[in-house]
Amino acid sequence: MKYRFNFGRYSPEDEAFYGTLLTLGNGYLGIRGEIELEPSLYGTTIAGVYDYAPYFYREIVNAPRVIGIQIFLNGEPVGIGTGGLRKYERELDIEDGILRTDVEVELQQGGVLGYESLRMVHGRRKSLVVLRFKVKPGRSGTLTVISPIKTDTMNPLYREEVMAKHYRVRKYSILEDAVYAEAETIDGRYRIGIASSLVTGLEHERFAFKNTDGVAEVLTLDVEAGKEYEFVKYAVVESVPAEDLEERALRNLREAKTAGFEALYREHRDYWKELWEVAGVRIEGDEEAEKGLLFSLFHLMQCMPIDSRISLTARGIHGFGYRGHVFWDTEIYALPFFMAVFPEKAREMLIYRYNNLDAARENARANGYNGAQFPWESADDGREATPSAIPVDIRGEKIMRIYTGEEEHHITADIAYAVELYHKFTGDSEFMSRYGLEIIFETARFWASRVKYEEGKGYVIKRVIGPDEYHEHVNNSFFTNLMARYNLLLAARYFELSRENEEWGHIAAKLGITGEEVEKWKEIAESIYIPRQENGVWEEFEGYFELLDYTVDPYGLGEERLPPEIRENIGKTRLVKQADVVALQYLLKEQFNMEDIRKNFDYYLPRTTHASSLSMPAYAITASWLGYMDIAYDYFMKCAYIDLHNLYGNTRDGFHLATAGGVWQILFRGFCGVDIKDDTLEIRPNLPPEWKEVELRFRFRGNLVDLKIGKGRVVVRVIEGERFKIRTSNGVAEVKSGETVVLEV
Repeated sequence: MKYRFNFGRYSPEDEAFYGTLLTLGNGYLGIRGEIELEPSLYGTTIAGVYDYAPYFYREIVNAPRVIGIQIFLNGEPVGIGTGGLRKYERELDIEDGILRTDVEVELQQGGVLGYESLRMVHGRRKSLVVLRFKVKPGRSGTLTVISPIKTDTMNPLYREEVMAKHYRVRKYSILEDAVYAEAETIDGRYRIGIASSLVTGLEHERFAFKNTDGVAEVLTLDVEAGKEYEFVKYAVVESVPAEDLEERALRNLREAKTAGFEALYREHRDYWKELWEVAGVRIEGDEEAEKGLLFSLFHLMQCMPIDSRISLTARGIHGFGYRGHVFWDTEIYALPFFMAVFPEKAREMLIYRYNNLDAARENARANGYNGAQFPWESADDGREATPSAIPVDIRGEKIMRIYTGEEEHHITADIAYAVELYHKFTGDSEFMSRYGLEIIFETARFWASRVKYEEGKGYVIKRVIGPDEYHEHVNNSFFTNLMARYNLLLAARYFELSRENEEWGHIAAKLGITGEEVEKWKEIAESIYIPRQENGVWEEFEGYFELLDYTVDPYGLGEERLPPEIRENIGKTRLVKQADVVALQYLLKEQFNMEDIRKNFDYYLPRTTHASSLSMPAYAITASWLGYMDIAYDYFMKCAYIDLHNLYGNTRDGFHLATAGGVWQILFRGFCGVDIKDDTLEIRPNLPPEWKEVELRFRFRGNLVDLKIGKGRVVVRVIEGERFKIRTSNGVAEVKSGETVVLEV
């Protein structure tokens, strides 16, 4: 794998776009890709560090900037905007996880200054950021390099004109070999310690200063025209709750400096090599597809949380879209990749939900329900973080009402679904004993209290929002009701299993679950109201078929293509924002036959705008099952390039991580046709015509599996593990560690 992504055009607008695409991270820190020579609104993203915010409850903090550099030659400031830009090249190397920059700037005093840099957010040393740069002056004289820690960063709020600073500076320190800044979030929950040092092997003078914008080191040296001068900036960012925060940050900084750039670079490359050995995918015959997929996986892996304090956020460590909140996106779209490739990380993300189970219980009680109701948006404390309203105009006179936090309840069942999927894929019974069962039982209790009995219909769920989101306050959402039923039956099944398993039985006893309560769950599940069918098509919710019918080109995206009269009254039409009925049939595939799935797919496809980036993965997977390869491949490629091509026009706000997970699912569940039936791995591939062979690795029940799929055959090799069964359309085979099995399909 040798994929490098190059960008060669500079403008402030492009820079905001590149900022997301060129983000580097390691699950703890995120550094956006804006060029270090220019000022930036963006500082450092620290996973799990939040603060109270107007309207949004809590949002991830835009912490101080550590990557900036200022250069002066003979007193002249050198930057992209100060002189003529002769050369501008940025290169993201996803194999090694580094960002290279190469620019040449015309000097006002005559001549050109060249600047090259290599940036990394260290994979193993989670608090470390390193920038090596080389300066080649076009004139002789005095070179001044300023290396600051900028403490003037702020979060954009509901409008770009409104900013909020989420930390106060506690102290600055100037030491002989470093500078240090310490900040505290406004709510007092988190402290951030940053130590920085600029190093060169050349003869120089060093100064340091502090002001209201931060603290900085200054190196000056005499230079000759045409010669190259190298510097390395080391920065350590810590947010651990320790009294010796400064000491810890400086210790880690000095250890990094002692190791030196080359050794750190080797460690970092080895880290990425290990990740790609498991996560890498080879698509023979379609380089563009492989390239887009790997770009997506690179950014997904950069966001792997380092522990269970926080889960995968909607826009990752790349930006402030959705305020760094966690949605259903994580469990339904992104988590399956981690379950199969890095199961220990999937476990941590689910433990995040368990850690916030008490908050979910409080949320349920506050809304008049039992059990646990997970919030639509959550941050570090697991409480509902969805704003009920936000101002549209700068004066706050126009308010946009938001109902998702009050009505989009399906997330509670989605999380239970993910817990079960994780268990099916990994066989991690210890996780179920300690965390998973309690989530499943408590979410079932929520649904049992959420339903109401109605004569002639059975148990109904009123006033909800389904995944569609164009239609609010609906009754009996197909997606919501069936996921609730699934959740209830899942809990009932695990209760029965707990009677034969002492550890699991202990959980049921701790929660006070009785056989009578479980029988009620079954009764509700069996009698829950399911919207009607017409000609095999399920009604998305009660009354949907009575709405104005309108269709769109399924190859298009978004709402801008709609006539104003339709766009302004979209909730009165049958248009769907994103996969809803189709998404449900994808998730609960075993409950439907393929002809039923086909009828619903054919009906809803031309009625879906795909205005949400979550929409296309479910449609692409289902299309591949149905043999609609043109639409499946088109959606796969759109998802793979959703940010590279800025298809939704909002890439600057952060990376679409759920779509990145969706791309992998299209490959895995769709084109490769991988599924789990009981304890057997089922493989029923349907590759795009352009693809000659696909090779990928994943873990299943503790086994590391190498899977190759070509025309007419499947090759399965167990690299490590025990044994398991695989099934294709031509039979069943058992494979064990060290063996390779070839099956026809």
